[in-house]
Amino acid sequence: MVLMRLSIGFIVLILLTLVLAVFLIYRLGFVLFSSRADSVYPRPVVELFLEHGDVLIPVRGDVLLKEPLPSDLKLIVRLSNNSSEPSLKGEFAAGVLLMLEGVRVKDIELRGFVGAIGVGEDGSVVSPVNASIVELFASKLDPWCSIEAELTLHRGNESGCFQLAYRGWIMDEDDRVLEPVSGSEEPYIARYPPESYPDNPPDSRWAGRDFMKYAVYRAEVCYLGG
Repeated sequence: MVLMRLSIGFIVLILLTLVLAVFLIYRLGFVLFSSRADSVYPRPVVELFLEHGDVLIPVRGDVLLKEPLPSDLKLIVRLSNNSSEPSLKGEFAAGVLLMLEGVRVKDIELRGFVGAIGVGEDGSVVSPVNASIVELFASKLDPWCSIEAELTLHRGNESGCFQLAYRGWIMDEDDRVLEPVSGSEEPYIARYPPESYPDNPPDSRWAGRDFMKYAVYRAEVCYLGG
């Protein structure tokens, strides 16, 4: 009888210990994985690849081609999140802006992106087809993931060169920052080129008609004989 009581007591003790362990694991998981500010930000990286013949040529700075430029060119745009921090979930959670000179967009295959707009010279929203300024949008970008789009570009003249300017962004899922113009808090915007004060801030102070003020990378593609 005494042995039975000891066995029952031991079993109860084990059950209580298991319940406590499950509770502690739940609480630890909640702290670790809940959407709380953690000062860890996404890290956007934009890569461009020009399809020339059967070769994909990385566009990192200026590119000199040995073969003439065709009338239509394929441009692969890749946005990566090289961080353990995901984006938030939303219509404009991440994206890429492209500014083109010497070529215009003929067609877009969005692939991993969910939307695209063109921007007119006056800042108005227009169709991305025939636009020289295009924005590609993603609704979410997970850690260490990439998405791509394929743009068909059409050369509007016989020049042997065209120019590209580009930038990318990812909105942080939990960290927020004060936007000084409106005085309101908003998601931290990690940028490519990297965000920095005051010229390339992690907020949307230059949204709308002032969107051109954010920093960009620039590249020129030329045919050597052009």
